Amino acid sequence: MNRYFPAFAILALGSQFLSADDKITFEDHVKPVFRQHCLSCHNQGEKKGGLALDSYLAVIEGGGSGEVVYDDGDASGSRMWQLINHDDTPVMPPNQDKIPAEQLAVIRSWIEGGILEDSGSKAKAKKKNSLEFVASSGGKPDGPAAMPETVPQQVPVVTDRASAITAIAASPWAPLVAVAGQKQIVLYQIDTGELLGVLPFDEGVAQSLRFSRDGSFLIAGGGTHALQGVTAIYDVKSGQRVATIGDELDVVFDADVNNNMTRVALGGPQKMLRIYDATDGELVFDLKKHTDWIYAIAYSPDGVLVASGDRSAGLCLWEAETGRLYMDLPEHKAAINAVAWRDDSNVMASASDDGTVKIWDVNTGKAIKSFGAHGGGVTDVAFDHEGRIVTAGKDKRVKLWDQNGNHVRDFVPVSEHVLEAVVSYDGKRVVYGDWSGRVLSALTESPDTTQPLAANPPPAAERAKQVEQQLTLIRKRVAEAQVAWDAATVAVTQAQKPIDVLRSQIAAREAEAAAATATVEAAKKRIEVIEPRLATLTSQTRDSHDLVIAARLKMKDDPTQSELVATAEQTLAEELAELAKLRRERTTVTEQITAQTRLAAMKTTEAATAAESLPAMQQRLEKALQAARQTQAAVEAVTREAGRAEQKLATLTAAN
Repeated sequence: MNRYFPAFAILALGSQFLSADDKITFEDHVKPVFRQHCLSCHNQGEKKGGLALDSYLAVIEGGGSGEVVYDDGDASGSRMWQLINHDDTPVMPPNQDKIPAEQLAVIRSWIEGGILEDSGSKAKAKKKNSLEFVASSGGKPDGPAAMPETVPQQVPVVTDRASAITAIAASPWAPLVAVAGQKQIVLYQIDTGELLGVLPFDEGVAQSLRFSRDGSFLIAGGGTHALQGVTAIYDVKSGQRVATIGDELDVVFDADVNNNMTRVALGGPQKMLRIYDATDGELVFDLKKHTDWIYAIAYSPDGVLVASGDRSAGLCLWEAETGRLYMDLPEHKAAINAVAWRDDSNVMASASDDGTVKIWDVNTGKAIKSFGAHGGGVTDVAFDHEGRIVTAGKDKRVKLWDQNGNHVRDFVPVSEHVLEAVVSYDGKRVVYGDWSGRVLSALTESPDTTQPLAANPPPAAERAKQVEQQLTLIRKRVAEAQVAWDAATVAVTQAQKPIDVLRSQIAAREAEAAAATATVEAAKKRIEVIEPRLATLTSQTRDSHDLVIAARLKMKDDPTQSELVATAEQTLAEELAELAKLRRERTTVTEQITAQTRLAAMKTTEAATAAESLPAMQQRLEKALQAARQTQAAVEAVTREAGRAEQKLATLTAAN
C-alpha cells in the first residue's frame, strides 16, 4: 500500500482495504486511530496512567504498569488490546463507545504484524505462543490411581440441607471427587455418583480441597472463622488423617502441597502466606506482602513456584524453595478468588471478582490472554490435562473454554452463585457447587446430562436401609437374569442340535461320495491292467488260430501230425477262454466305473444341497449365542452389583 494514502481513507475502509501483503505500521495506520480516540488523554503532555500514544517510542515504552504491546505477534496477550477490545477493565476509551470494528482490525493487524514503526521496519520472527500446551505427566502414578478402600462411612453432622459449597476437588488420575460439608468431606465415585466415604473435619468447614499430584492424598484447608484454621492431609485409600499442619487464629481459606509433599502453603484472613515443612509441621516461611485476606494459593505442578492471591486484587508468585518474591501480577482490579496451574507449569490462570480470567506466562509475567468470563465475578478456575479451562461465576453459570481461552459451551445454570467447579481426571465430567449447597456432576460433551451429589449425605443407618432396599431389587434382577440365561442356553442347544444332525448327514454323504470315487479310481487302475492283456491275448489267439490251420493242412498229408493239431487246438481254446474272461471283466469294471461315478456325483450333490441350509442355521445359532453372551454378561454385572451392595451394606451396618 502507498504509505501516503490518506489516513481518512484508511479509517473509512478499514481492514477490508488491506491485503495480506500490506505492512500495517504505526505511523501510517495506527497513529490516526489513536489520534481520533486516545491522544486527548494519552499524550506527552497528559500521559494518563503514565502512558503516551502519540509517538512510537512512547507506545513501546508503555505506561505505569509496564509494556502494553509486544513484538511477538500475539494480540490477545497485549494489555492495550485487552482494554480497547473490552476483554478487560478499565475499558478504553473510557465513557465512550467501543472503537469501531474496522479500526480495531487495523490495530490487531499491526500487533500481529510485529508492531512496525513505518514502512521501512521489519518484523521480528514470531515467538512461540505461550498458550501452546506442553504435555506433562503431572505426577501420574505408575500403578492404579488411589481410590477409597476403607474410608469411614459415618456422617459427623446430619443436616436438613447443605450449606454453601466452599470446596470441591477432583482426583487428577482417578474417578474420584471430594465435596466439603459441615465438619465433613464427602467422597464420590465421579462416574456413578456412588458415595464412597465421609472424612471427618472436626475443625469446622473445609474452605479448600486439593489432591496431591499423584492423587494419593487429599489436602483440606479450613477451620472455624475467627477461631481456628488448619490444613489436614488425608490418605485417600484409608481415609486416615496423616497430618495436621498449622494452627491459625482464623480460618484457612486455601492450602496446597508441593509436588513431593514436603511443603504445605496456607493463607487466610491473617494476610500471611505461611509455608510449613510437611514432615514435621515446622514453619519454614512467614511471608507478609499481601494487604488483605488471602483467598487463593497453589503450587506449580513442578514445585518451583507458589502463587497467592488476595481480596484486594494482589496476585504474587513466590520461589517455593527460598520464599523470595518472584514477581507481582498487578492487572486484576478486584479480589482474586482462585488460581490454577496448567500441567506443564508454564501457564497459570487467575479468576477475579472483576469478571475476568487471566492466563499468565509465568516466565515473563505477561498476561497472554484475558477474557471476560462471568458478569459479577469469576469464583473459580481449573485446567484439565489437555489444557482446557473450566470457570465458575456469580452469574450462576459454569463455562468451558479451549486451550486458547475461547468459549466452548455453558453448563446448566443454577439458582445461586456458583462457588466451585472442577473437571474430572479424564475431562469427561465437570462438577460444580453453588451458594445454596447444590452440587451437580455434568457430562462435558452433554452438559444437560447432570447428576446431583449431596454435600450433606444422610446417616449411615439411613443409607444402609436404602442399600438394603436396593439390594432386594438387585437380587430380584439377579434371579430374572438367571432365568433369561437358562432360556438362552436352551435356545443355543435347540439351535445347535439341527446343525449337528445336518453336519453328520453332510459328512456321511461326503464319505459315500469319497468311497465311490475311490472305487472308480481302483476300477480305472484295473482297466489299465486289463487292456494291455486283452491286446496281447487277441494277438496270440490270431497266431494260435493260424497254427491250428497250418497243422490241419499238414495232417492231410501226414496223419501222424494229429497230435500236433490237438496241441495247437488246445492252446487256442485256452487263449480264447482267457480272452472271453478278460472281456467280461472289462465290461463289468466299466459298468462299475459308470455306476460309482454317478453315485459319487449324486452324493456330492446331496452334501452340497444339505450344506446350503447351514448358513441360515448358523446365523440362528449365532443370534442365540449372542443373546446367551449378553444374558451371561447381564448375570455377571448384576451379580457384581449385588456383591458391591452387600459389601456396602456390611460396611454401613458396621458403621452403626
